[in-house]
Amino acid sequence: MIRHPLAWCVWGIGGLCAAFIDRNPLLQALLVLVVINVGLPHRRNPAMRHWRIGLALAVVPILFSAALSRFGRHVIFTLPGIPIVGGAWSWEAVAYGASTGVALLLTVAVFATLQASVRSADLVALLPRPLYRAGTVFALSLAFAPKTVASFQALREARRLRGQRAGWRSAPGLVVPLLLTMLEQALQYGESLDARGYGSRRRSRYRPLGWSLMDGLVIGTSVAALVLNLALSPQPYNPYLDLAPSLPSAFSLLGVLLLGAPALTAVPRMDHAADRA
Repeated sequence: MIRHPLAWCVWGIGGLCAAFIDRNPLLQALLVLVVINVGLPHRRNPAMRHWRIGLALAVVPILFSAALSRFGRHVIFTLPGIPIVGGAWSWEAVAYGASTGVALLLTVAVFATLQASVRSADLVALLPRPLYRAGTVFALSLAFAPKTVASFQALREARRLRGQRAGWRSAPGLVVPLLLTMLEQALQYGESLDARGYGSRRRSRYRPLGWSLMDGLVIGTSVAALVLNLALSPQPYNPYLDLAPSLPSAFSLLGVLLLGAPALTAVPRMDHAADRA
């Protein structure tokens, strides 16, 4: 079982590099399978719902590339002289947009897996002592974003139940209640930190960050995958030069397969207390 958040962070860096260095469709398909297997034990975590956002982002580059690019020898169809979208639509543009879209999908999937498997408090605990307070403030500020959206929706629902307008024109009337709500939540955060003795003495850890054999294995395989993808990767796939992708090299395949090391731990870590910042 992977325990240390640094191991997950190194794996995430290796996965992002593999997603963007070589956009060969065969390697991208293999990397998607690897990321799915790594995130499969955490499939019940709400953070894994971000896959849907990744699927939506994967479609957008295909549409933009096909509609705006006029390069390529394999023409699908030709539109009349319509501004912006008029002209020849090519398979090369579609393939380039698809490779970019899959790279965005993999980015969202990697970050969703990291969010599902790593506590934000553990990441903040890795910071040096001079940066610990700044990291805590940054983590708390990120936690305010979804709470602000939830408070805004609750205020709109309350106005709707009172028979008042709840459209976009009612937004100015929600500013003051929303500001007061967020100030109250900020005071609650401050009182909670003060009750825990935050900043009064040397910091302590409720759950010490320990290392396991699997942590070292994941870091080693991720670093090896990063080296293989950076130093030994062949010429990246470019559909405008050759539409048909070439077979990936053995080093590229090994670099992607090494990123599947976290999938060897099939049991996710169970948290008995929700302590995410």
